[in-house]
Amino acid sequence: MEGSDFWWLSPNQRSRYQYTEFGHHRPISDDEAPCSVNWDTSICSLDEIQHWLGRFQNTNVYRALKITSASFDEEEIIGPFLVDIDNGDEDLEDALVVTRKTFHLLRDEFRVDINSLRIFFTGHKGFNLEIRPQALDIRGSTCDQIRKSANILHQITVALRGGKSWQTTNRVSDVGTVVDQIYGDRFCYTLKHPYIRLHGSLNMWISSDGKTRTRMKIELTVDELNKLPATEIASRAEKLAT
Repeated sequence: MEGSDFWWLSPNQRSRYQYTEFGHHRPISDDEAPCSVNWDTSICSLDEIQHWLGRFQNTNVYRALKITSASFDEEEIIGPFLVDIDNGDEDLEDALVVTRKTFHLLRDEFRVDINSLRIFFTGHKGFNLEIRPQALDIRGSTCDQIRKSANILHQITVALRGGKSWQTTNRVSDVGTVVDQIYGDRFCYTLKHPYIRLHGSLNMWISSDGKTRTRMKIELTVDELNKLPATEIASRAEKLAT
């Protein structure tokens, strides 16, 4: 698991950057914003990830996108570069279509090698694309990393919108799928969404019918992304959660 969640770190970075903040929250309903929930957070060594997972039964566990050096005298690094695609109405098929478009955009237009990219179903409303920051030339100070990430995510969002105009600026489809603007925008470059759900962890939430539901965050191959229907992906994630 540790190697999976921090796959994007180079060997040199892994030896230098060793601390991050891990977090956990209770299951929340769809109309609750995660930022309004009381989180249980703690700064830990990356090597303590298994302890953190065990402490909360591998459920609703996250880590910060920022990772700090062991000496605490270097700029923090942010990673991976994250494209978080969600559909608030849980139209997973539409979110999957957008994810496929995003993958091809990253590969064909941004020239990201597929070995520098990983694909995940988050277990609930959508998908994550994780990209090695170096593959997009995201480097420099912490502020530079956030600014460059914000600009690239803006380019991706504009390309997905295809010239269409919706009131919500991060909306990228007629059905309402959005790209979470994690890094802010040109008016305020900041981590607006500073946490990422841990790989292989359980996503537990309260659905609109009041029932508690659980699916696992699972990784998809490129072939699975392009060929599997959303219903099959969701079914697999639900079975793995039982």
